[in-house]
Amino acid sequence: MRNKIKSSIGTQAGQKEKYRIIEWKNIVLTALFLFISAGLLIQLQKHYQYTERIGQSHTINDLSFKWDLESVYSEKKEGDFAFFEEGNPEQVGMAGFVTDGEKDKIINTRAMNMAKEMDNFPYPTTLYIEHVKMMDVSLRYHFFVEAGQETIHFSFDYPKLEYAEIFQIISSLDFFKPKPYRHDQQLYVTHGYGNLPYPVGLKPVELTGNTEKYVWEQGSHSQNYSDYLDKIKSTGGWKQINDGGSSHTFESNDGLEIVNISIIGQEIIYIYSYPNREE
Repeated sequence: MRNKIKSSIGTQAGQKEKYRIIEWKNIVLTALFLFISAGLLIQLQKHYQYTERIGQSHTINDLSFKWDLESVYSEKKEGDFAFFEEGNPEQVGMAGFVTDGEKDKIINTRAMNMAKEMDNFPYPTTLYIEHVKMMDVSLRYHFFVEAGQETIHFSFDYPKLEYAEIFQIISSLDFFKPKPYRHDQQLYVTHGYGNLPYPVGLKPVELTGNTEKYVWEQGSHSQNYSDYLDKIKSTGGWKQINDGGSSHTFESNDGLEIVNISIIGQEIIYIYSYPNREE
């Protein structure tokens, strides 16, 4: 009997020891699982924050896209997307799929005054400018963007959005599939009906009267600024009449418009004058 009691005690002690080992293993595994999960959550949060910084991401039907202008966001509206600018309740633009017939109807039934292929943009893009007689809209920019087999129509109202902001959205479009083309050189566009090229990527700071101020991050590199001046000269529509180092003055060939362009750090400033304009 004594031997059976000893044997039973020994068995129970062994079982308790095994239980303690299993219990510690469970604690260690649980702690390890929580550690790994926390790490994954941190990485996902970083990825999400990065995605938010580089632009909005939305889906039209099965087509996902994003852009780099963080101040503009979109909301689903009757199957399409309506664009809004932070702090402004008014709609500033829209986007949606169109067929060839719908595209032709938009072009042929509106007061379109310009048609231009946008060279070296992420996707084949055609621009049309519509003259709009409204209190708060003078021009409406229409872009027809070819993404694979689909055509997406974007429109933006000026001056609800400034020219530079409109082009920032279109020049940074990313539909994921198909992947966008990224040009390895500076892109240039004209604003409105003017013929002075502006760099794409400008951020408006102050636009009052005949003075325009923008932040141009790439402009702080002297070679980029020099290339920009060469771009203006190469258009054939402008001649340089003054060179003051970081300040340059150009006159239109018809003599009706003069613009002084200067750069201080990342800020580029345009000052327009019209010496022969009748009062």
